[in-house]
Amino acid sequence: MAFWNTNRIKQECVAQGMITPYREDRATKCAYELGVGSEAFITSKSESTTHLQVGQKVIIPPGQFGLLTTTETIYVPSTAIAFISIRARVKFQGLVNVSGFHVDPGFRGQLKFAVYNAGSKEIIVDQDERVFMIWFADLDSISPDPYPAQEQKFSVISSEDVSRIQGTVASPAQLQKNIDELRIELEKKIHAVEYSSELNQKLAILLIGILLTLFTMVFRKPLLDSVTTPTNPVSPKIESVSTGVSSESLKIGVEK
Repeated sequence: MAFWNTNRIKQECVAQGMITPYREDRATKCAYELGVGSEAFITSKSESTTHLQVGQKVIIPPGQFGLLTTTETIYVPSTAIAFISIRARVKFQGLVNVSGFHVDPGFRGQLKFAVYNAGSKEIIVDQDERVFMIWFADLDSISPDPYPAQEQKFSVISSEDVSRIQGTVASPAQLQKNIDELRIELEKKIHAVEYSSELNQKLAILLIGILLTLFTMVFRKPLLDSVTTPTNPVSPKIESVSTGVSSESLKIGVEK
C-alpha cells in the first residue's frame, strides 16, 4: 500500500473526477482538505437537521455530539482506499471524530462525520470551512467487493443518523456544575443542622437552669421555716419552793 502524494491527488482528481467541486489549492501536504457541508445536526440544539447557508456557522457546545457533512462529493476508485480525519487546528480545540476513519473502495457521495466536543468551550466552524482531511492509498489489486452504488438522496443526514445520537447529552462541564451545586446545597443543609443542634443544646441548658431554679425556690422555704420556728415550743414553768413553814405561822411570828 502506497499513499498518494500531492501531485498524484491532483492528477487523479482531474482525470477521474474524484472530488467535486474540486479546488486545486485544497490539495496540499499529500492530502485534500474538505469543507463543512450544508447540513448539520447538533444534539441539544434542535430536533431537526440544520440546513446551512453559505458562510453560516455551526456551534457545537461542550460535551455534545454532532453530525457534519462535507461540501464535496467524494469518489474512491475500486483500486484505492481513503482515510479521513479532522484537521489538527480544530482537533486541538476538542473536536473528536467518533465515526469511521476510512472510506471504502467504490464509495461515491458526501461524507458524514459524527463528532464529539470533548473540550470545555464551544467549537464554532463556518460552512465550507476546511475542517476535514482525506488521504488516498493504492490497493495491491482491484477490490472484489466495492461499496455499492447509492441512490441520490435529498438529504445527506437521514432520520436514522439523527436517531442514533439525538437526545440531551450531559457534558463533563455540566456534570461538574451539577456536582458543585449539590455540594453547596449539602454544605448549607449541614450548617443548618449544626446550627439547629447548637440551638437545641443552648435551649436544653437554659431549660435545665430554669427547672433547677424553680426546684430550689419550691423546696428551700419549708426548710427555712422548719429551722427558725420550732414545731413544739417549751413554755417556762415557775414552781413554788416549799419552805416547810405555813402562812399562818408567819403571821403569828410577825404579831409577836
